[in-house]
Amino acid sequence: MMDAGGYAAWAAAVTSVATLMVTTVVGGRREKRQWAREALTDAFVAFLAASWQHSDLAKMSAPPPDTSSAEAMDGQYGEMRNQLTRLRLLSPPDVVRAGEALLRLQRAVKDAGSASERAEALAAASAGRHDMVSAAQKAMGLRRPWGAAPRGLRSVSASPGMPEPRQPPDSTRTRADEIS
Repeated sequence: MMDAGGYAAWAAAVTSVATLMVTTVVGGRREKRQWAREALTDAFVAFLAASWQHSDLAKMSAPPPDTSSAEAMDGQYGEMRNQLTRLRLLSPPDVVRAGEALLRLQRAVKDAGSASERAEALAAASAGRHDMVSAAQKAMGLRRPWGAAPRGLRSVSASPGMPEPRQPPDSTRTRADEIS
C-alpha cells in the first residue's frame, strides 16, 4: 500500500510525462508551421525577385532581345519556374494560379516582337505581380491586398474629390518600393 508521499510522487511523474508529451506535440506543430511559413516566404520572395529581374532585363534590351539578354531572361524565367514548384507544394490554389499567370505574362514579355508589344506585356506583368502579392498576402494572413480600403473604411466612400486609396503603379514606384 502506498502512502500519501508515494501517491504524490506518482502523480508528479504522470504529470511530468503528460506535460512533456503535450509540449513535444504542440512544439512540433508550431515548429512545422513556422518552417512552412518561412519556406513559403522565401519562395514568394525568390519568385517575385526573379520576375522583377526578368522585367528589368527586358526593359534594358531591344525587342527581340539579343542572345545574352535572352539567355539572362531565360535564367530568371527558369528561377520563377523552380520557385513556382515550391509554391505548388506550400501554398493554396489561388497563389499557384496567380503564379502561373505571372509566369505566362513574363514569357509574353520576352516574346514581344515590338517596343509597343513589350510595353503592353510589361504592364500586364506588373499587374500580374500585384495579383501575386495580393494572393500571397491573403494566403499568409499578413495584410490586406494592395488597393483594398482598410476594414473600417470599406463601407465609407472617399471624400468628394479624393481618389480611392491605391498602391501606385510600377511606373511611379521607386526602387526601394520594388525591394520591399
